[in-house]
Amino acid sequence: MAVTTAVFSSGVAVAYAGGRDGEVSGLAMLAALVGWTLAGLLVLRRRHPVAVALAASAAAVVLPLDSFAALLALTWVIATARVRTAVLCTAAVTAATAVALWRDAARAPGDRVFAVYDQTTGVLTHAPEAASFWVAGVLLLAAAVSAGLARRFRAAASDSQEAQATAVAVLHDKTLREDERELIAREVHDTVAHHIASIAMQASAFEVTQQNEAAKVAARQVRSSAQQAIAELRALMTALRTGTGVGTQGATLEDLVPLLDGLRERGLTVAGTVFVSDAAAASQALARATFRIVQESLTNALKHAPNAPVELSVRAGRADGVQIRVANTVEPGAAPGPGTRSGTVIMAERAAALGGTFHAGVEAGRYVVVAHLPWREATA
Repeated sequence: MAVTTAVFSSGVAVAYAGGRDGEVSGLAMLAALVGWTLAGLLVLRRRHPVAVALAASAAAVVLPLDSFAALLALTWVIATARVRTAVLCTAAVTAATAVALWRDAARAPGDRVFAVYDQTTGVLTHAPEAASFWVAGVLLLAAAVSAGLARRFRAAASDSQEAQATAVAVLHDKTLREDERELIAREVHDTVAHHIASIAMQASAFEVTQQNEAAKVAARQVRSSAQQAIAELRALMTALRTGTGVGTQGATLEDLVPLLDGLRERGLTVAGTVFVSDAAAASQALARATFRIVQESLTNALKHAPNAPVELSVRAGRADGVQIRVANTVEPGAAPGPGTRSGTVIMAERAAALGGTFHAGVEAGRYVVVAHLPWREATA
């Protein structure tokens, strides 16, 4: 519709520029060609409104054309461009409209666009002098600017509504996550924590009633492990309820040595080295991942190969990050111990989350776990 109207409008302007005698000059033919080209370019007014508005304004100033194409493109400039660009384009279109109207007003009354001959009486009816052209120009500009501002405000309102809808969706998602964390924390407290606390109490009672020293030591180890599990569960439940990071309980680099001592007391034969430098500077995520990978690897060795010695090597520092290697002998034909095999998957996920690498498998009759975690500094 806009292209068709622009073609008709430019054709009328060129026809009146040639006068009533119908003579077509070279300038008129050029103006018609440019006018039709600009009319076709109006299909780009939404994507390139500034270029179309300026080109149509320049053509209306130089050639005997109207400024309809420029006025139509101006509405999209005002709707989409920055304020400075919109003001400059409005000035250009205003100048083009003024020149086009002045050009029409300068012609003889019978050659003006607003002039009409009565076919019966031959009486010429035309608009009053300059005032009518000024009024027409102001009305045309006002219509274009008003349409542009209406589009701009409508787009701003739509963006505001979308932003509000996004904010509401984010808040709703956050509320749902908080409810889910609270539910999980409550279920953990009511089930897992209760059972572990019962195990700790039973182990404590068993320790008191037994006369055998070995049985007392075993009961003490069970009670200690249960109490440590309860402490970690409390930290986990606090993190779930508050949405903050998991606490550092039992998850620091300094806790590696006590971990080895506890596993040795449970009957695991561990030989190896633990060399840690800059432990206090390690991030919580790095320390926790290191501790959990070592803990899970040694626990798997104790569960699946309880009588096999385990070789452990842990080296941690700023220069090379954390290097972990755990290896134990696999007896030929031995049936795998019970388990879900999810521990290996979780260890790999912990390493990947920090941008590290993880590998676990049988090599030359030994089950080997190798992990490398890049160093991460603790935040203040």
